[in-house]
Amino acid sequence: MLAARNRATIDEGRVPQFPVPAPATPARGAATAVGRAADRLYRLALQPLSVVPGAVTLAELPEVVPQPSLLMVLQGKNDLIGMIALCPETVTALIEIQTLGRITGRSIEPRRPTRSDALICSDFVNALLEELARELIQVEGFEDVSGYRYASFLDDLRPLTLMLEDRPYRSLMFELQFGSSATRQGKIFLAVPQSDKHALPPENSACAEAQAVRDPLPGADSVPPPPVGLASAVGEAPVEIHGVLCRRHMTLAELRGLTAGKLLPLPRVSLSEARLETASGQFLGSGKFGEAEGCHAIRLHGRAGTHRAEALPAQDSLGDDMAGDVTAAGSTVEPPIEDIGQPDPFREKAIGEGQDLADSDLESNKSHTKIGSNG
Repeated sequence: MLAARNRATIDEGRVPQFPVPAPATPARGAATAVGRAADRLYRLALQPLSVVPGAVTLAELPEVVPQPSLLMVLQGKNDLIGMIALCPETVTALIEIQTLGRITGRSIEPRRPTRSDALICSDFVNALLEELARELIQVEGFEDVSGYRYASFLDDLRPLTLMLEDRPYRSLMFELQFGSSATRQGKIFLAVPQSDKHALPPENSACAEAQAVRDPLPGADSVPPPPVGLASAVGEAPVEIHGVLCRRHMTLAELRGLTAGKLLPLPRVSLSEARLETASGQFLGSGKFGEAEGCHAIRLHGRAGTHRAEALPAQDSLGDDMAGDVTAAGSTVEPPIEDIGQPDPFREKAIGEGQDLADSDLESNKSHTKIGSNG
């Protein structure tokens, strides 16, 4: 810049021409971020061979993730979930630099990634995400990379499609060279959801209004908090709820024949339509069945009680209580508002069938008793 200024001739009236920086691109910003993260943490010489940005869908995600890989779940703002995959060469390089202080050229024995590997690599993953947020914040389409951190470890790729939401994802595929003398070449694949910035969700708007009421502007008259009433006290009472994937009818003979280890055939169901019910069987809402941090989980739909029927075939046998909530593909059905005190139709039908069976047994016993007395 000084040389360019000195070359300007003031007598001729020319303005000094300074070098124009190259426009920011996802590949250039991501290459700078991964190199800076390795240098800042471990003083590790890391050279990006290639960085390929892209966009994938949830269905395409298992096909583009390099296999085998160490799979790690990322959690971002507004409970958005992403993922990052590290190939065995990358995992070995990060372990060597932390344990030996250098990169070796030893061959890698094939093995399954473990939770310990994820914990060892989590610092580098968090540092990479922080640097990506700084470098890509001005790059169009990659502003959503900021705010993500390591959340959990996955030992299998199959539950990933159940945990992630069905939406577009931004991706980055890194091909890296670790070390200066002895080197390793590895891959890192990153995918984060592309958030919708056109409108705030209703629940976020309500939270913002509630926060504005709780935190008045400076100088405004403070409003005393409302007194604690019966409703708030009752709201703290524990409630038992059940997650129901499907229901099926069984005969008494099948019930008596149940033994440990026996497999029960279930009707064809959609994992996106798991039901949330009270202990008495009253419907509360629906969601997507999956896994989170090693536990079974149900991610509720946008509004409790809203059924998305596009994933449920109309010919599936799901039981009388669920069949009434499903219409043609692509439609959204609002179930009628139910009173918690009303009986559940499925349980009421089962109780009625059990009562009829008991009445028939009682009549049969009476008949046998009468025949025996006459004899």
